Amino acid sequence: MYLLAFTLGLVGSLHCVGMCGPIALLIPLQRQHKGFRYLQLGAYFIGKTLAYSLIGLLFGLVGEGLFIAEYQQEFSILAGLVMVSMGLFSLFHISLKGVQNPLLKGFALLKNALGRQLTKKTLSSSFTIGFLNGFLPCGLVYTALFGALTMGNLWGSMGYMTAFGLGTIPLMLLLVLLGNFLPVALRRQLNQWLPIVVIIVGILFILRGLGLGIPYLSPADTHLLLHPKADC
Repeated sequence: MYLLAFTLGLVGSLHCVGMCGPIALLIPLQRQHKGFRYLQLGAYFIGKTLAYSLIGLLFGLVGEGLFIAEYQQEFSILAGLVMVSMGLFSLFHISLKGVQNPLLKGFALLKNALGRQLTKKTLSSSFTIGFLNGFLPCGLVYTALFGALTMGNLWGSMGYMTAFGLGTIPLMLLLVLLGNFLPVALRRQLNQWLPIVVIIVGILFILRGLGLGIPYLSPADTHLLLHPKADC
C-alpha cells in the first residue's frame, strides 16, 4: 500500500506542478550560494512531507477511533468507490451544486501566513513555506487521505501519507531546478490523465477490499493480516 501511495504521489505530482508549482517557484532561494539553495529546497520538501505525515497521523487517530481496522476490507471498498466517483466527476467535469468547503475561509489565514514567509530567505522560512503548503486544499491530497484512512491505524495512515509526500518530490524538484520545464499545453494534457489515475487507484482499493485471493493485489482476508490469531 505504501508503494501505491508513492506511485499516486509521483503520478499525481503532474497536478502538483500546476497547483503547487507556482508556490515552489516563489521560494526565495539564495541564487549566489548553490549549496545553501539546495538546503533551502531540502527544508521546503521536508516541511511539505511533514505536513502530509501529520495529516495522516490525524486521520490515523480517526481511523482507530472508528475501529476501521476491524472493517478494513469493507471500508477499502467504500473508499475505492469514493475515489472512482471523484475521478469520474473530474473526468466528465461534473460539479455538485451547493457543495462547498466550509474550511475555505480558514485557508485565507493560511495563505496570509504563507505570503509573509515568501519574503524571507532563511532555512526556517523555506521549511515553513513547505509545511504551510502541505495544508492547502488539494483534491489529490483528499484522494490520498481516503487511502490513508483505510489503513485503520495511526502509524499505517502516517506512513501512507509520508510515502505519498515523498512521491510528489521528484517532479516538483525538477520544476524548481529547471523552471517551467514542461510547456503549458503539455501540462494541461497530462493533467487530463490525473482523473484516470485516481479511478485506477480507486479500483485497486476495491479489489483489495473484495479479498479475491490475489497475492498483494487482493489478499483473501485483510483482517487476518491485521489481527493474526494467537496460538492456543
